[in-house]
Amino acid sequence: MTSLSTLTDRFAVDAALDEFDELGRSAFLHKYGFREAKEYFLVTEEGHYDSKAIFAAAYEREHGIRLTNEDFHGGKQGAAKWLSDLGYTIEGFESKVGRLTFDSFEAALNEYQLPIENITIAREYVSRHDYEEFYIPPSRTYIAMIPRGEERPTGWIQKGYISFRNDDGTHDSMTLPYSRVRGGGRDSRQRRREEAEQNCLTPGCGMVLSVSGECSLCG
Repeated sequence: MTSLSTLTDRFAVDAALDEFDELGRSAFLHKYGFREAKEYFLVTEEGHYDSKAIFAAAYEREHGIRLTNEDFHGGKQGAAKWLSDLGYTIEGFESKVGRLTFDSFEAALNEYQLPIENITIAREYVSRHDYEEFYIPPSRTYIAMIPRGEERPTGWIQKGYISFRNDDGTHDSMTLPYSRVRGGGRDSRQRRREEAEQNCLTPGCGMVLSVSGECSLCG
């Protein structure tokens, strides 16, 4: 395993998430040389993202080093933990402490407060699947749904999307009628970048400063 520097730049992660959205999962994974994740996913209201590949793409943006799949671990002692430490929600990594568990979808729905425009389709989706347990994680960003006889969720309902795991292990999602992102996703990522951008005050420079506040031209 390669000795890695610390990933500290949330904007690098946000840029990786944006690129994932633009390219799509298959093209993004192919570009960075990673397989689809089996267990650990970075979760936003826009969907599920393969955490190890997202980490590698963000690491390259921050440190200028292209990582391979063999250079680092992807689980609780690797990419999932590092992304979680930056404040991102990681499915498969979250503690059960603070989790709200429900025996019925209606009980979870009452707590989650899904936009009213999306409730009918969400109910129809759930009725077609044999889910027996539902939970809302400490982040309160989605409803996870666990099929009968299984221990891990295979479906997730977010404010504007339903994400689900197929029988072959791949992930898909469907957009709900009201899908405007609130408090997460690309809109808020772009907003954070715009709010954080500052320009160098050196006369004749005007370079956009890095997150650390240093100008790459003036030092």
